[in-house]
Amino acid sequence: MFIPFFGLLAQQAVSYRIVLDDQQVPKEVRTGFKSKYPQTFMSIWYTSHITYWYEDYAQSWYGSWYPVRKTVVHKFEKPSYYEVDFQQDNESSRAIFNRFGQWFETRTKIKSMPEEVTLGLKHSEFGDWIWSDHKERIEAIGQNGYIYRLQVSNGKNTYILRLDESGEIVQVKYE
Repeated sequence: MFIPFFGLLAQQAVSYRIVLDDQQVPKEVRTGFKSKYPQTFMSIWYTSHITYWYEDYAQSWYGSWYPVRKTVVHKFEKPSYYEVDFQQDNESSRAIFNRFGQWFETRTKIKSMPEEVTLGLKHSEFGDWIWSDHKERIEAIGQNGYIYRLQVSNGKNTYILRLDESGEIVQVKYE
């Protein structure tokens, strides 16, 4: 009776990422990372699941942007995605690779957005809203150019916005 109860508890655990020792990361993944980012200081490796990236569930990265998530994203029985936090050009970044070392996406914390992106946001319906200090630049496979991401609020509503390099809003996500 104890084993099924323990199994039930394990199913309810929240598992976004699991920290890995460098030697636990497949050689192909480490090689893929060094090939993509040869001039970096690597901070820490994780086994991860790409779902929370695409759904923007990364609490530790965004601090208070998201409430605590209560669902299991991935059990990590056999890791197939690897995430790495690293420093490059005095910026904090996070990248995800599959188990074969193929890069999928990199998110970099930035202090400010390019002027064209800022102007696009100022001239949008969210121009007079409060803009979060937390901003990021996203580079992803199959994507032309960068996408810029930030949170906006008007006191009643909060949204996560994504803008392209021209300042056009490409996604609005209600919080």
